[in-house]
Amino acid sequence: MEVHHPHHLSHKKKWQEYLLECIMLFVAVSLGFFAENMRERQIEKHREISYLRNVHEDLLIDMKNIKTVVQANTMRLSMVDSLQAALNNANPSLPDLYYYIRNLVLRATFESSHIGFDQIKSAGGLRMIRSAEIISGIQEYERILNSVMKLEDTRERSLEQARFKMARVIDATTNYEMTLQQNLSAIRFQRPTHAGPFAAPERATFHEMLNLIIIGTNTNRYLNQSMTNLHTIAEKLDRAILQEYGEQFQDL
Repeated sequence: MEVHHPHHLSHKKKWQEYLLECIMLFVAVSLGFFAENMRERQIEKHREISYLRNVHEDLLIDMKNIKTVVQANTMRLSMVDSLQAALNNANPSLPDLYYYIRNLVLRATFESSHIGFDQIKSAGGLRMIRSAEIISGIQEYERILNSVMKLEDTRERSLEQARFKMARVIDATTNYEMTLQQNLSAIRFQRPTHAGPFAAPERATFHEMLNLIIIGTNTNRYLNQSMTNLHTIAEKLDRAILQEYGEQFQDL
């Protein structure tokens, strides 16, 4: 007599086994979620440190440039006083007048290094920064910087008009010789050895040019004050960044 055995025996899971499987699945999903969340926080923290290191480097460049521009602005303010003194002479020196006019229609422009600031903006603003002092420092720095840019734009409009008037006033040959001898220092043009008479016969054009130079150069007083404030804010902000992140910069 043959005995038939079933190929397998059916087994019903108990509710405890279902519960255990659910718990294990929940734990696996939760651990994966926490691991991904931790990884994203680490990436964001790395970006935060990287961006603020760039802000620190931006500030170092800006502070150096601020000093250079303030010195150039102060020099031009002194030069406009010298121009006025030369004009008050009974017989003013033409080489001196050319020297002052050609240099005073120029300007020293402050260009901020903005790599770190732009990175923070592109990453969604200041949300990644935890320090309230750093956030307020960046906002104040940006506010004063915008004020500096507006003042420079105001100055440029006056000096641009002065350059157009200058083209009608000065002797072309003298201007050409001064252009050949120019350099890239703060004082770009040197006194000409020989200076031809001014081309514009009417005094009105000459004085209009001088007034535009004086108005444009006088803006340097307000620029120097704003840039000195900007330098002070930059120093304070940089100290806060170094105190919060300085040790971590070495790990990047």
